[in-house]
Amino acid sequence: DADPSLFARRLMHHVNLEVQRYENIDDEMFSHYYDATPVDILRRAYEFTLDEMETLAVRGSSTACVVVLRGDELRVANLGDCGLTVVRQGDMVYRTEEQQHSFNFPYQLGTEAHSDTPSDAQVFRLKIQKGDIIIVGSDGVFDNLFDEDILDEVNQHLPPLMRAEGEPELKYSNDSLWYESQQSEDRLEALCQNAHPENVVAASEAASMVVAAPSKFSLPQFHIDPRAISLAIAKRAKLVSEDTRYSESPFQMRAMQEGLYYQGGKRDDITVVVAVVTDLEDTPDRR
Repeated sequence: DADPSLFARRLMHHVNLEVQRYENIDDEMFSHYYDATPVDILRRAYEFTLDEMETLAVRGSSTACVVVLRGDELRVANLGDCGLTVVRQGDMVYRTEEQQHSFNFPYQLGTEAHSDTPSDAQVFRLKIQKGDIIIVGSDGVFDNLFDEDILDEVNQHLPPLMRAEGEPELKYSNDSLWYESQQSEDRLEALCQNAHPENVVAASEAASMVVAAPSKFSLPQFHIDPRAISLAIAKRAKLVSEDTRYSESPFQMRAMQEGLYYQGGKRDDITVVVAVVTDLEDTPDRR
């Protein structure tokens, strides 16, 4: 008689409330708008959720991905096997990595004593541009669709001038965007070693890096429908998840690498949120 969605829904409910505090002029967090960090938002929301679960005597767990946009900086806290990708001018320039203790055992926040915590989340800061397409999805998306599949769906919904020049590419690389994570010091060192100096615009004390790419178009003269993109990605993921004869899926490939026989897609929750970066015409006066 358990409802597996209850914990996840309450967690995101409290995340939403925490984010709204930065928009409420009567809240003390309003003056900290530009200091907002997803991991702090997730931590506060998690504490409220645990209190509620204890009151209701309910158990549960969930992965989480919280994303905040401030100016041209996308701030991300990702815990578990949800994911985020950034598509720029038809090419995929960034993708988060899964956090798993072992195969099919992702990091999760939960009511149990051994659950992971918000401080275990991978934390990223990405320099984004007007026209970038931000895709956030649950594991039901990334277990069933390869990056090339997602990119294909996105490009079908882009105006011609915003599509990739030639074949769409996966252009994410070690030196493409900022990366910050207390759990990944070795990778941060590798990022610095592999960075191309001519592309680095700025670097932080945490060995973060930013690459700026020239934009060949300007919004809002081009219209992109994020809802259509999200529906297309979700539909394609669902088709693969229900086909046990599907020739190949990311989950199938990972299962086979673990020595397990598996065929087709994986039936799982499929959630997709798509956003397009553009100018905000009406912003709060924070003087």
